[in-house]
Amino acid sequence: MAHNLNNIIVDRVLRGVFADKDDNVIFSLNQVQDLSMNQTSESQEVTDALGVSIMELMRSKALEVSANNAIYDFGLLAAQYGTEKVEIGTTVVAPTMKTFTLTEGSYTLDPAPVEGTEIKTVYELNGDSTLGTKYVVGTDFSYADGKITMTADVDENAEFFVMYEHETDSAIEIVNSSNQFAKMGKMTFEILAYDVCDPETKLFGYLILPRFQLSNDFDWSIGGDNQQHAFSGKAHVDYCAKDKEMCRIVIVDDEE
Repeated sequence: MAHNLNNIIVDRVLRGVFADKDDNVIFSLNQVQDLSMNQTSESQEVTDALGVSIMELMRSKALEVSANNAIYDFGLLAAQYGTEKVEIGTTVVAPTMKTFTLTEGSYTLDPAPVEGTEIKTVYELNGDSTLGTKYVVGTDFSYADGKITMTADVDENAEFFVMYEHETDSAIEIVNSSNQFAKMGKMTFEILAYDVCDPETKLFGYLILPRFQLSNDFDWSIGGDNQQHAFSGKAHVDYCAKDKEMCRIVIVDDEE
């Protein structure tokens, strides 16, 4: 039985998929919330000799879309940076902040530092885990083949801190470069809805933005109560197409 698709109750956004022109998915989100569209326009007012308004000539429209993902998504972040996410399995250089105690005056770093790295400084930790006394290689300790050996007179029960870089293939990496900018692609949102006259009937809506330019401007709050990942962008037209489509909205009856 066909349902009334003209009036619907929107439940939530199920998914957002961002793809390139060949429909290769760049990122997919399943925690989208606060989706909104803002349409503006430009017009030219026509007046008579006395300044009386006769009409407005419509010149252009602009459509902006914004939303939040409820959790951080690094595929989205890479697209906002205009770069590619380095996936697990590819070797990257990652920082390590290591807290350690000495065994017979020495400590072997694990994971091992990047080959050729010299550990130049080690810090003793205060009782509140802040950095205390600084120890310098060659004066207070020696370093060779990943092993720190203290030569200074230190408390054998003291905790120490060292920071260095190591290579790993169990990490992802995203680089934000000043000459790379947010990507353009096809953005499709899938929306769960219900027939206003039959709440037991599921409907699926689709907001399709064929040319969606992600914005380079966004706030990213790290940790705390706000774990949302905000994103926004503008709908552009295929300038060479006749219909100048900016977006499509399609509502599908689940019992079709």
